[in-house]
Amino acid sequence: MHNKIFVYFFIMILIPVISLGTFSYLMATNFLQTQTENNQTQISRLIGKNIGMMLSDAQDISDFIGNNETIQSILSEPAPKQTSYSDSNLYNFLANLKRAKTYITFIILYGENGYMYRDFVNFYRQVIPYSDFKNSTTYMATAAKDGKPHWEFYTSPLFTYPHSYNEMLLGRRIVNIYEPDQKLGALYLGFNREAIDESIKQVSIGKSTNILLFDDNYNLVSMGQENRELRTEMAENLELKKSLLQLKNTATFKLMNVNYLTTTSSIDTFGWTVVILTPMEEITKQHALFLKITIVLSLSLLIVITVISALLSRGITQPVKTLLRSMHNFKRGDFNQQVTVQSRDEIGMLGHKYNEMVSELNDLIHKVYVSQTNQKMIELRNLQSQIEPHFLYNTLDFIFLNSKINGDNQTAEVVYSLSQLFRLSLNKGQDYYTVGDELKQIKAYIRIQHARFPNRFTPELDMDDAIEPYLTLKLVLQPIVENAILHAFNKQSPDKPGVLRICGKLEHDHIHFLIEDNGCGMPPDQVERLLEVPKQSRGGYGVRNVNERLQMLFGRRYALVIHSHIGQGTAISLRIPLIHSEEQWRELYESDGH
Repeated sequence: MHNKIFVYFFIMILIPVISLGTFSYLMATNFLQTQTENNQTQISRLIGKNIGMMLSDAQDISDFIGNNETIQSILSEPAPKQTSYSDSNLYNFLANLKRAKTYITFIILYGENGYMYRDFVNFYRQVIPYSDFKNSTTYMATAAKDGKPHWEFYTSPLFTYPHSYNEMLLGRRIVNIYEPDQKLGALYLGFNREAIDESIKQVSIGKSTNILLFDDNYNLVSMGQENRELRTEMAENLELKKSLLQLKNTATFKLMNVNYLTTTSSIDTFGWTVVILTPMEEITKQHALFLKITIVLSLSLLIVITVISALLSRGITQPVKTLLRSMHNFKRGDFNQQVTVQSRDEIGMLGHKYNEMVSELNDLIHKVYVSQTNQKMIELRNLQSQIEPHFLYNTLDFIFLNSKINGDNQTAEVVYSLSQLFRLSLNKGQDYYTVGDELKQIKAYIRIQHARFPNRFTPELDMDDAIEPYLTLKLVLQPIVENAILHAFNKQSPDKPGVLRICGKLEHDHIHFLIEDNGCGMPPDQVERLLEVPKQSRGGYGVRNVNERLQMLFGRRYALVIHSHIGQGTAISLRIPLIHSEEQWRELYESDGH
C-alpha cells in the first residue's frame, strides 16, 4: 500500500510534468525549425539578388563596350587600319574597364571587317580565328540572341587548345547603333567563377550547410563548401538536379541517403537558381539544447515530488504496516494477536474487523478438527463401496465361464462384453482413459446390442490405429451410438438394412470422430432439441451430456455437429484435442478446461 500510494502520487504529477515538458520541447523545436526555414529563405533570396546584380553588371559592361563610339567606329570601317589614335583610346578604355571589374578574365572582340582585339588578365591563350569560330555552336547561339547577352558554362570554344578554366563566357553580337540591321562583330567576356564563389562563401549559415548555384542549363556554377561526392553527383545525375530545382521554397529532400532541409530561390532574369542544403541531422542537434533544459527542469521537479510522495505515503500506511506485522505473527502460529485501534477511519475499522476475525478463527479451529474426522470416516465408507464392483466382476466372470463350459457361446460372449463394458465404464473412478479403451467400450456395447437386435443394423468400424494412445473423456461415443441403435433403426424397413458406421481419424491437432447411420433421420427442430434439451426432460440426455462435457472441458469449438435428413439418416461429428499424457490432462482439468 505504501508503494501504491507513492506510485499514485508520483504518476499523478509525472503525467502533467511529462506533458508540459513534451509540449514545451515540441514548441521550441518547431519554432527553431521555422526560424531556420525563414533564415534560409531570406539568405537564398539575398544571395540570388547579389549574384543577379553581378550578372546584370557584366551584361551592362558588355552593352557599354558594344555601344562605345570608338569600337563602333573601328568595326564600321571596311577593313582594319594600322595602329592609330583610336586604337590607343580603345586599348586604354578596355584595359581600365578590365582592371575595374576584377571578375573579367579576358576580353575578345571580333569584327566583321577582320578586326580582332584580345586581352587576358592572367595568361595569354591562342584564340580561334573569327572565320573558323563562326561555325561553332557558341557563335550560332550568340547570333541567335540578336544583340542580347548569351551565357555559356565553358569558355573553351573560343580557344585553339581547350582547357578547363574556372570561368564562364558572356557573349553578344555587336550591331550598328544607327543601323541595327548592320552586324559589326561579336564581343566575348570571360567571367571568373571565383567571384561568385567568394560571394557565396562569405555567407555563413551552419557548419554543414552548403550553398549551390545552378545556371539555366542545370550546370553547377558554384558551391559554398567543396564536396567532391556532391559535385560528382550533380555533374552526372541530371534527373536528380531537375528534381532538386523543381522544389518550391523550403522542403525536405533526400540526397545521397541524407535528408536535407532544402531552400531554393530563383534568379528570374537569368533563370539561375540558388539552393541551400542543411542536413536535418544538424537541425536535430540544435534541438538538443532545448531537450537538455527540459530534462533538467523535469528531473528537478520529479525529485521534489518523490520526497513529498514518500512522506505522504508513509504517514498513511504506517497503521497498515502494524496490522500486517500482527497478521504475519498470526500466520506463524500466534493465535492470540490483537492490534490497538487508535483511529475511527477506514484503517481503524479494518483493525477492529481483524480483531474480530482472530477470535472467530480460534473458534473455527475446533470445527475444522471435527470436520477432518468426519472426512476420514467418509473415505472409509468409499473404500468399502469399492468391494461391490469387484463382486460384480467376479459374478460376471463366473457366468461367462459357466456358459463356456455348457457350450452357450452366445451367452458367454454377451456376458464377457457386459463385463468389459462395466470395467471400462467404471475405470477405477477416473473420468478419462485412452481412445483405445473408448473403442473397446464401444465394441463391447455394440456386441451386446447386436446380440439383442441381430437383424436391426450392421456395424462398420473404421478407426485409425494412431489415435488409440491419446486420452479422452469417458463415454464420449457410447451415448451417441446408443441413440442411433435405439432410435434410428426402430422403424427400419426390411428392404433397407440398417448400417451404423463409426470412423475415427487423426487430423492435424485433433481427433475427428464420425458416427453415421442410414436410419429414419430427424427434422431440424428435433436436432436442436437433441443438443439443447432441457435438464428436466428425459429424452436425449446422453447426447446432450456429451455435448456439454466436450464444451466444458475443451471449448465451444468442440461442440457436437449434427446433420440429419428425414428418411436418409443422421451423421454426428465430434472432435477432441490431442492429449498425450495424464499430466497434460490434469493441467487441462485443473484449469477448468479451455
